[in-house]
Amino acid sequence: MITIGLTGGIASGKSVVARLMVRCGAHLIDADTLAKEAVRPGSVVWRKIVRAFGRTIVNHNREIDRPRLGNLIFSNPKKRRQLNEIVHPWVYAEYQRQARIRAKEHPDGVLVFDLPLLFETNAQRLFDHVIVAYVDKQTQIRRIMRRNHLRRFEALERINAQLPLLQKRRNAEYVIDTRKPVAVLQKQVRQIYTSLT
Repeated sequence: MITIGLTGGIASGKSVVARLMVRCGAHLIDADTLAKEAVRPGSVVWRKIVRAFGRTIVNHNREIDRPRLGNLIFSNPKKRRQLNEIVHPWVYAEYQRQARIRAKEHPDGVLVFDLPLLFETNAQRLFDHVIVAYVDKQTQIRRIMRRNHLRRFEALERINAQLPLLQKRRNAEYVIDTRKPVAVLQKQVRQIYTSLT
């Protein structure tokens, strides 16, 4: 099985690229979905987070209040590292478990792992190929403000919590500029997919 690490930054268009890869025939594992599963109420990861950050980050359903936790970690690099150290090992272990299953079921297939913090966690070594979904910083800011209903400084906090997209772009094997129309993106993704299979 060919493995692809798909990364980028917040609001850089990773999800669009992931969907287009699936249309080409790839199998997808999404790190954000795994992270949500990791923090389900009562889980080991959930308990560690509540112990580390306090009961105030839990809502009435016992779920982690993601916006509240986000506000806390994006303005505090130390707390952000602390959260990552709790969540990331579980996410990577679960990815590897699921990847082994997919590899048995589809040995000649392509597996894409949509992973925002690929370079930040030095995970590029886990994959045969790395694709970066790229946009310029101003587009990123506009997308985050519109999508997450945030002010400019809040959008910048989230962008600055990750490696700059320009740096990720330099370290990638393939770069897809998601400012282009979907038809153009689809063609580019199809070309990359074909070249890998």
